[in-house]
Amino acid sequence: MDRKQIWQIVGLLVVIGAIVALFVWFVDLQAVGEVLRTAVPTHLLLASILLILGLLFYAMRWRLLLGNKPTLLQTFHASNIGHAGNIIVPARAGEAMRIVVLGRSEAVSYTEATSSFVVERLFEQLMRLLALVAAIAVGAGIELSPSSILGGVAVLVGAFAAIQWLVRRQEQVLVRWPVRLAKLPRITEAGARRTLTDLLDNLTAVSDPKQLAIVMGSSLLAWVCFWGFFYVTLLALGEGFPPDERLAVSLGALALSPPSAPTQPGIFHASVVVPLAAVGFDEIALTAYAVLLHILEMVWMIGLALWGLVQSGLSVSAMLQREDAATDQQ
Repeated sequence: MDRKQIWQIVGLLVVIGAIVALFVWFVDLQAVGEVLRTAVPTHLLLASILLILGLLFYAMRWRLLLGNKPTLLQTFHASNIGHAGNIIVPARAGEAMRIVVLGRSEAVSYTEATSSFVVERLFEQLMRLLALVAAIAVGAGIELSPSSILGGVAVLVGAFAAIQWLVRRQEQVLVRWPVRLAKLPRITEAGARRTLTDLLDNLTAVSDPKQLAIVMGSSLLAWVCFWGFFYVTLLALGEGFPPDERLAVSLGALALSPPSAPTQPGIFHASVVVPLAAVGFDEIALTAYAVLLHILEMVWMIGLALWGLVQSGLSVSAMLQREDAATDQQ
């Protein structure tokens, strides 16, 4: 390793150490441990199955956005390596890792994988918004009115209309937008045109109503499984949360830190515990819940990522080198 890589590793260890130190300083570890000791093993097994199913549907949607060019196993491995990267490495480095892994498979180009990631994030944010709205509605006891349902439908229709507009005006977009984007730092007109071309190809894949319904269906299946993982993990804690709080807490935690956007220890716990404790839920039970959720995510995502690395024949150092090469290609 060169000096830069050594300092990067040292910096990463310092950040992780600081997060752990803050966690130990502010959290009542004894109280959290007592809650964790009540966890029911059979519930944790069921929660693990639901998490893996969610990850499988998540990879299935990504494959659909790529026109079914890679195999499901290729997208599954790439997704899991990306998730593990986000857990271990700061700054969302896992997103670039999964693009590199899929681009290396030669089933798709690096720019195709990148542009599909942009479209995929749009669907993820929509699912996250729905989970957040549901959490607020359940937590506040708000009943869904016809107007709120129509508002949600209007958002979906608006998104679909925007996709249709871009697809029908591909030529205009490819003529005008690359020139404008090239004015930004580190973006060339040729690179912007190549990325936009692949992005429009991905949007074309979901512009057909039938295909859009399939992609939305896979998104819903993934998030239903993710919610099941959050809810069953909460049930594993027994009396940690009253029955009338369980639905709101599980939906709120899902919206705040879903498995499709995993983060490092400490950051995950803060993103779940702080907002939910601020609205009145028990902080000790929330901390134990966040710890248990993150342990399960780390065990399965890192384990599946190791399987993916073995299957793809990639090492971490080779992946980082290819990440730089992929950036140069774009």
